[in-house]
Amino acid sequence: MSAALSTPDLPLSHVAFVTDTLGDIAQAIGTPQFMRAVYDTLVRYVDFDAVHLDYERSAASGRRSVGWIGSFGREPELVAQVMRHYYRSYASEDLTYAAIDSESDTQLLQVSSQRVASELRHLFFDAGDIHDECVIAGVTGGTRYSISIARSRRLPPFSLKELSLLKQLSQVVLPMASAHKRLLGAVCADEGPRDELDLDRVAQWLPELQERLTAREMHVCASFIQGMTSAAIAQSMGLKTSTVDTYAKRAFAKLGVDSRRQLMALVLRNASRRHDA
Repeated sequence: MSAALSTPDLPLSHVAFVTDTLGDIAQAIGTPQFMRAVYDTLVRYVDFDAVHLDYERSAASGRRSVGWIGSFGREPELVAQVMRHYYRSYASEDLTYAAIDSESDTQLLQVSSQRVASELRHLFFDAGDIHDECVIAGVTGGTRYSISIARSRRLPPFSLKELSLLKQLSQVVLPMASAHKRLLGAVCADEGPRDELDLDRVAQWLPELQERLTAREMHVCASFIQGMTSAAIAQSMGLKTSTVDTYAKRAFAKLGVDSRRQLMALVLRNASRRHDA
């Protein structure tokens, strides 16, 4: 018989700290507070200014296609503005991540602002006063997820110890990001089509009705079905609550319902018919 594994000699206070902090992220999965929980947790281990989560999408053209899960930082509005522009207009052209090509192992890449293309540096690094970035990528469920952690000039470059610590933490955070993505979907950087996974999720609920809705109308309806309020949806999409309400009114008119209650009834009727079939 093989010998039993020995119990690591870890101080209970250390274990409690790790479980308490990572538990905050776990509790925020599927809510608009997820990115803030990621930031608030990781910054307790290593000081930094902004964190971003994204994932690789398959693209028919063969070009790199990136889905944006979310961002948060010391200046949330500035971070959201800069990164919305990045994922809308530049992410697919960014060659920074070319060195990360593994399909299984977690990989880490440290990116200095002086080593990136001048256009990228001017538009994004300089706009956020960022001079050092740590990118960790890993595969979960066949999809590569990445977390980017950035430092402004108020802080020195990441040390080897800090990079090692962030890499270890990311092996837990990235699977959580995958679960969050499945529940809440990706951020719409513009009015373009949403990720196929998001469309599939809505199709499960409204199979014969989804084609009537725009991408944002589908996202709002899907969020209502998940129990989110208009204010929470607005925060997750970077919009005003009144704008979310406008999308909801348009979607309800197309679906022939007048309220969230009627939307849920429509979904349940469709689910019942599919079950009977």
